[in-house]
Amino acid sequence: MGIVGNLRTMQLEELLQWLSQSKKSGTLEIVHGKVEKKIFFKDGLILSSASNKPEEYLGHFLMSHGLINEGQLGRAIELQEKSRMLLGMILVNNGAIAERDLARMLRLKAEESIYDIFSWAEGDFRFLDDVLPESAMVPMRMDVTGIVMEGVQRVDEWRRIRQVLPNEQMIPVAIVDLSTVAGLGPGEQRILSLINDERTIEEIRQQTHATEYQTCKLVFDQWQLGRVKLIKLRGGRPAVAAPDPGAAPAGTIRAESLIQAGRTFLSQGEFDAALRHLRAARALEPENPDTQENLSEAEKRIREQIERSGVTLASIPQVTATMEQLTSSNLSPQEGFMLTRINGVYDIQSILKITPMPQLDALMLFWKLAMAGYIRLLPPRNPTGPTRAVAR
Repeated sequence: MGIVGNLRTMQLEELLQWLSQSKKSGTLEIVHGKVEKKIFFKDGLILSSASNKPEEYLGHFLMSHGLINEGQLGRAIELQEKSRMLLGMILVNNGAIAERDLARMLRLKAEESIYDIFSWAEGDFRFLDDVLPESAMVPMRMDVTGIVMEGVQRVDEWRRIRQVLPNEQMIPVAIVDLSTVAGLGPGEQRILSLINDERTIEEIRQQTHATEYQTCKLVFDQWQLGRVKLIKLRGGRPAVAAPDPGAAPAGTIRAESLIQAGRTFLSQGEFDAALRHLRAARALEPENPDTQENLSEAEKRIREQIERSGVTLASIPQVTATMEQLTSSNLSPQEGFMLTRINGVYDIQSILKITPMPQLDALMLFWKLAMAGYIRLLPPRNPTGPTRAVAR
């Protein structure tokens, strides 16, 4: 005998516990707006789950955790359409992911999809007794009690996050070099690498194929640690969203402090730190003419100094480091990504056409790679004379 209802009258934790204690086998379907999820049971244990949310598809989920790239996913999907094999097995057979990692991520994907339902205030549900999908799936046999405990905790965590990040239109502003943050997985590192003081959380989530919780939780954690500030759009312009933990009230003093720090870093030749602080000041007080003036002056000085060393948009980068040196080096995600775009023929301006990076930031990156000895920069090719290196 099946059961039907709505989460308004029967909470998800009660529903799951009832199915578990009754040792039910079948499919629990829950619909909230356009989102439909299914949880599969066998003898009271959860076998797996399914969802029509794109970010919860296996391919997108693996990409959001940095385990595969778009090229690998595209090739696997093409093969799946021809062979009708499970996407996960195709990725394993292609060597894109290890079987052990796939099993771990399948379980995590199933759990995360269920945890998401705990945040729903309502949703129509029905349980189909002894109805399980005919298509093959990887059974995981998860204990309901553990799922419920984590799901309830997730609701409390979401409540704390929402107090700081009420929506996805917030703009995280880095005040430290986020590429140096340790202890993160490749998916989390990619999320942080996309924080550029302009992208909203929604834009970052879309570019990384991550879930809203995954993105917001990481940004919230970095905010708590004092590594980012949070800005919200007000009337089309950024405005201070929430004060940093333990910080003084937002205002001119905060912007002046950031400007002063930016000037100090600039005088010391620490260009990255200087720009981070000055851009944060501008984002916090966009209508303050001092913030824009100091940032513009700093950008001009940095560009002039970099170009004097021979690094221009017309410079042609060539990799000089060996593969062993590159793999053993502590390169930032941006540096590693840019090195893969260098072919010894394209100049920096051509590379930027396929790389979404501001000009000044790109010039600084190539300048640092040249100073570290990973690349050399050649001037534009001159058919009438020899080409010589201008930056090492």
